[in-house]
Amino acid sequence: MSQGYRQNYKSRKPTPKDIPTDGSASITSLRACSDQPDQLSVRVNRVLMGRIEHTTKIKHKLKVGDAWTEDLAQTLHTELTRSRAYRSAIRIMSARAKSAEELRRSLLLKDNDPDAIQYAIDRLTELGVLNDREYAGMRARSIIRSKPAGRRFIEAKLREKGIESSIIRETLDEELEDSDPKADALNLARRMHRSLASIDDPEVRKRRLIGRLARRGFDHDAVRNAVEIVEREFQTDL
Repeated sequence: MSQGYRQNYKSRKPTPKDIPTDGSASITSLRACSDQPDQLSVRVNRVLMGRIEHTTKIKHKLKVGDAWTEDLAQTLHTELTRSRAYRSAIRIMSARAKSAEELRRSLLLKDNDPDAIQYAIDRLTELGVLNDREYAGMRARSIIRSKPAGRRFIEAKLREKGIESSIIRETLDEELEDSDPKADALNLARRMHRSLASIDDPEVRKRRLIGRLARRGFDHDAVRNAVEIVEREFQTDL
């Protein structure tokens, strides 16, 4: 290690999965939640485990100092993991809209329980916070506004988000109903051709333009039509 080099190690915060259930850990906090007074946040060895209903505390006679055993962890498992996944999902969705599958992936990365994740997704769907049809339409319109694109390109982008095929198909039928693929391809080809104008070999220009348009999802006829018109216009302007 070179002189003066300093490594900044940031210790990882323990997670609920790190807490032992052999009785060596204990409940260190049972605090009423300010946003939902009927719920209590549960901390074990100062690690937030999730939330439980006040009635759960009474039912199981929970108190600070109780040993965290396997039996107790199993008894509270569903309530704690569901609350943790749900609140995490709310924070994620508040930052940016996502599809149900994107949300699932994000929650899995945060080590949430799979069953609890499904609970959170179902609840947010019922509340209308999570709606793959609305999300697909929004994403499709955003792609189209950014730069002309063919159906295949938009379809691939929505598939990456985990949107169901039937929703993708219905969304594209609606969003592209009034579109003209040949006109869109030509519009984009004219924009792209400016960066290729310095290439003297027309065949090289055509190949590169064809490749770019194809990657934007336009079909063969739309690409061929656009390339022919743009090249003809280019030759006329010489």
